[in-house]
Amino acid sequence: MPDTNIAEKTREKVLKAAKQLGYRPNLLARSLRMNKSNIIALAISYLENPFYAQVVKELSEQLRATDRHILLFTAPDDNQADPALAKVLNYQVDALVMSGTKASRELAISFKKLGVPIVQINRDSNYPGVSTVQGEDRDAGRIIGRHLLAGGHKRFGFVSGIADSSTSLFRLEGYREYLQSHGIDDVQIAYGNNTFEAAANAVRQLLGSKTPPDAIFCASDYMAFAALEVAKKEFGLKVPDDLSVVGFNDVPAASLSAHDLTTFSQPAATMVEKAIVLVDQLISGQKSRAQHLIVKGELIVRGSSRQAVS
Repeated sequence: MPDTNIAEKTREKVLKAAKQLGYRPNLLARSLRMNKSNIIALAISYLENPFYAQVVKELSEQLRATDRHILLFTAPDDNQADPALAKVLNYQVDALVMSGTKASRELAISFKKLGVPIVQINRDSNYPGVSTVQGEDRDAGRIIGRHLLAGGHKRFGFVSGIADSSTSLFRLEGYREYLQSHGIDDVQIAYGNNTFEAAANAVRQLLGSKTPPDAIFCASDYMAFAALEVAKKEFGLKVPDDLSVVGFNDVPAASLSAHDLTTFSQPAATMVEKAIVLVDQLISGQKSRAQHLIVKGELIVRGSSRQAVS
C-alpha cells in the first residue's frame, strides 16, 4: 500500500514550486482534454429591464457556486438575432441559455447538431433541442383579468412587449379569455416593445383615445413603471381611483412606494435554478429531448390597482 504521507509531501512540494514559478493551470487545454469548459453562454436582451438584469445576476451566482461561469452575449429580440447568437459557436461552451431573445429554427438545429444544448428562459419554443423555463403566462393573464374586473373596471387596455413574443401573446390570451367569458370583447392593445420609451408612447396612445381604458395590464413591470409615470404626470390621473395599472415579474422596484405596483410574480432565481438543472441533465445525457417547465407565480396586490368592489 503506498505511503500516503509521502504522497502528500510530494503534492505539497509540487504546489509550492508551482506557486513560486507563478504557474497557472491552462483552462483551455483542460477543457479540450475533458471536452467540457464549465462555461455557459448567456444570450440576453433588454438589460435595462430589471427582470433580465436579475437573470444575469442569478445565473452568474448560481453557476459560480459550482465553479462555473457565464460568457455573456447581448442580442436583439427580433429576426436579426442570429448573427449575434451564431458568435457563440466560436467559443467552447457547454450550453447556451437565452432570455429575452431567440434563435431561428435553422440556428437551433445547428446548435443541436454540435451537441450544445439550448435552454430558453421566459420564452416559449418548439424548435428542435430547445428546452424552456416559463412563467404561468396564460393563467396569470386570467388572474389579472379577474382582479381588474372585480375592481369594477369597464374599459381594459394591454401594453404588449414585442408583437410576436410568446410571453406577451400568452399573457394577452389569458387576459382576453377571462374578460370575454364575462361579456367583455374589447381590449385596447398598444405595443411597448419592452422599452420604457416605447411603453410610455403606448400608454399615451391608450389614454389619448376617445374611450381610454380605466385599467391597463402591462406585460412587464418595466413597462408598467412607464405607464404609471405617464398616467400621473402627463394625464393627471389618480392611481388607482381613475386608472389601475398591473405589471408582470414583481421585480424589486415594484414594491417601492414610488410605484407600489400590483404585479404577477415570476421569480427569476427559481427560473434560473430550473434552467441550470435542465442544462446539467442535457449535458450529462440524463435527458435527450427538449424539456418544458413552468414556474408558478402569484398575484401581488399593491396600491396601483383597485380592490374588489363588494
